[in-house]
Amino acid sequence: MRISKSGIMKLKTVSLLCVGSVLLCGILACSNQAKQSTEENNDEQQLFIGDNIAVAQTQYGKVKGFILKGIYNFRGVPYGASTAGENRFMPPREPEPWEGIRPAVFWGDTAPQKTKGKYRNSYSTLVDHWNYYDVSEDCLMLNIWTPGLTDNKKRPVLVWLHGGGFTNGNGIEQDGYNGENISRYGDIVFVSINHRLGPIGFSDLS
Repeated sequence: MRISKSGIMKLKTVSLLCVGSVLLCGILACSNQAKQSTEENNDEQQLFIGDNIAVAQTQYGKVKGFILKGIYNFRGVPYGASTAGENRFMPPREPEPWEGIRPAVFWGDTAPQKTKGKYRNSYSTLVDHWNYYDVSEDCLMLNIWTPGLTDNKKRPVLVWLHGGGFTNGNGIEQDGYNGENISRYGDIVFVSINHRLGPIGFSDLS
């Protein structure tokens, strides 16, 4: 049976998403002192960030996020290598392991896409908080929200794939895509992802 390049890319994408799931499990299983630090603070502080707060071990290296209103945030965690250069139009590859602690406090770049004419008028931009100048082919990123790291509690995991017809958009462009509230009130792990879009992501070159 002959499998097209498109089919291979889809299989590799599924495989890499599985790798992303393993990476996510590593984050959720990590032990640190963040919870103790927050419990010892009896004031109204809402944000906790520091060298020993929200540090998690993944299969590629350590990441450091932050705690906002009791929810652990990890932003821009890579689940794949950059898709630029020789990786363009190729099946996704695992990211290179890193040394030290990688900051996970900023959103990852969004995939290249058409932005001209995206909005009907200037008022439409009020519901879209993404800076579309932060665009690159290094866009295979996860954003993760979870109520806990060290409590050893098993929680449902919801993975959100943004809309846009596979031609535009990203995982955090609108308020409703932010996983903080659903993670808190549903006691779940919420994950949003950025992925390749349009011709760069879905061309059939077979």
